[in-house]
Parts: sequence; C-alpha cells; structure tokens
Amino acid sequence: MRTDVGTQPGSLPAPAMAAWLTMAYRGSQAVIAATKLNVPDALGKGPRTSAEVAQATGTRPDAMHRLLRALAAFDVVRDLGDGRFELTAIGDSLRADAPNSVRPMALMYGSDSSWEACGQLAECVRTGETAYRILHGVDNLFPYLDKDPEQARIFDAGQSASAALVGAVAAQAYDFSGGRRVVDVGGGRGTVLASILKAHPGLRGTLLDLPRVAQGAAAHFASEGLADRATAVGGDMFAGVPAGGDIYLLSHVIHDWGEEDSIKILRSCRRVMPADARLLILDRVMPERVEPSLEVQVKVVQDITMMIAHGTARERTAREFEALLDAAGLRLVRILPTPAPVSLVEAAPA
Repeated sequence: MRTDVGTQPGSLPAPAMAAWLTMAYRGSQAVIAATKLNVPDALGKGPRTSAEVAQATGTRPDAMHRLLRALAAFDVVRDLGDGRFELTAIGDSLRADAPNSVRPMALMYGSDSSWEACGQLAECVRTGETAYRILHGVDNLFPYLDKDPEQARIFDAGQSASAALVGAVAAQAYDFSGGRRVVDVGGGRGTVLASILKAHPGLRGTLLDLPRVAQGAAAHFASEGLADRATAVGGDMFAGVPAGGDIYLLSHVIHDWGEEDSIKILRSCRRVMPADARLLILDRVMPERVEPSLEVQVKVVQDITMMIAHGTARERTAREFEALLDAAGLRLVRILPTPAPVSLVEAAPA
C-alpha cells in the first residue's frame, strides 16, 4: 500500500488527497450556489468587483468575495488581480441566456431532493435499495417526481438542457445522411431528435414516449419549426415501437433499466427493424478497467447516480452492451466516441 504523493503534477500527499475527496462536494456546492444566486448572469457583461456582483445579486459583499475566490480556484471565474472577476468559458456556460446553458443542470443536481438522495449512498450500497425507497417509500426517482411537481419541473429542465448538449454531439458524431426516418424511442421532449433533424434536413423523425410526454414533444417540434418533419406518438416502448424507421435511437434510455427490462426494450425495436436498419444507443460506455481520469470520473459518478435513483439502472461496458444486444437478436457493429462523455453504440439485426 502506497502512502507517498500522487503521480499527477501538483497532487497532494495520499492522506491529504483522501481528506480532500471527502469534502470535494463543497466545491460543487459553491458552483451550484453561484448559479442559484445568478452570479454568472451578473458577470455576463464583463468584469466586476465582488461588491458590484453582490449588489447585482442582493448578497453580502464580503461573502460574495469569498465565493468568487472559490469559483476562481475551479476555473469558473478568473481573478484579475485588481479586485475584479470575470467569467471563464466554464462560468459562461452557467448563464441563463448562454447557448446550450447548463444552468438547469446545476439547479437539478443542486436541488434539495438530489442532495438528500446522494446522502443515502452508503445505505443504497448496504441494502440494494434506491435512495427514494429509503427516504420516501417509492421505487425510484420517477414516482417521487410524480408526487412533487416543483422537483419534477426542475428535473425536466435539467434533462432538457442535458439533451440539448447530447443532441448536438450525436448529430455531428454519426453519419445520418443515408437514413430517411429516425425513430427516437423514449425520446422525452424531443430535444435530441430535433437537434439531429435540424443538422440533417433530409431526415424525418418519429418520437415515441408516454402519451403525456409525447404531447410536450409535439409542441417542441412545432416551436423548432419541425412540425412537418417530426411526429410524436404516445405509447409504451415495452409493448412496441413504431415501424417504418431505418435508424432507431435510444438516447439515455438503456441506462435507466436493469438487464431484463433493457432486453425487452431492445427486442421491441428489433421486431420492427428491417434487415438494413441500424440501432443507435446514445449512452456512456464504461471502461473494462478503470483508471483515474476526468472522463472516467464523469462516467462513474453518473453510474453511482443511477444506482441511487434507480437501483438496477447502470452505465455499461462495451461487453455488457454486446451481451444485451445479443440477447435481443442484435449484433454490435461499432462504438463511436464523441467529444462529450457519451458514445454511440451502433447495432444491426443479427
């Protein structure tokens, strides 16, 4: 067992690093607090002093100075050394009006229900139960959201922001030019499908989700000027999915389910896929062997999040995806990495 310093430049001695990891969540809280207080928006027009930011956000100048100093350490803002602070590219992404703003994601992960659920991780590992079963007596996150409209609103906004980022990545990472119709299974509000259709004008799209969700997707397609190219269908992906597609898309769907349910969803797609169709799974792909890196940290944190919220839901390795596809009558074609911490798993009928 090693107790010397780490191998990365600037790393701490091992005991100090262990201690830091136990409190690193407070750095996340600083970013979330700044987002809730609209600090990125206050800095959106250029550098300001901490007193000016405090005045704009209705906060105390000394406390705001300390918060800005903390944000500077995480490269969210830049300390200019003359009493002023300015946004970095990271901080700019937290502005409410920024293109592809991640502000809704910060508010989602910083919500009271999310923080409370994460505090139950040890009990989730000990019992195998989800945090929402332990805390609220419901199976997972979704029935909890059904009972709390405000938390559901925060969650939906966060998911939509995430989908916008993922959709833009997917539209560029895969060659959709040979396709005619994309069927987006479990496509939510249609953010990902809309991004793909806008990037590929020759494509048409069909989205399947629960009836109440599909209504929102139809409205989203209309607002994006896609009503003539995209339709939203209410239904149950376990029972069946629309025919007529040559590309079937599952964006952040499979990771929501355990093995048995994942295979059912894949089989629903397989039943209507012609021989030359393709299935795309847009999800994180876990490494077979974990080595420390920022990319892997993002993936394992999301895997832990799925365990907390949904129990058997998980991020999977390439081998695990291949096993699911094989059980559903599909074969793995390839896995395409993207600039984001997600990959496109391409499959075809076996």
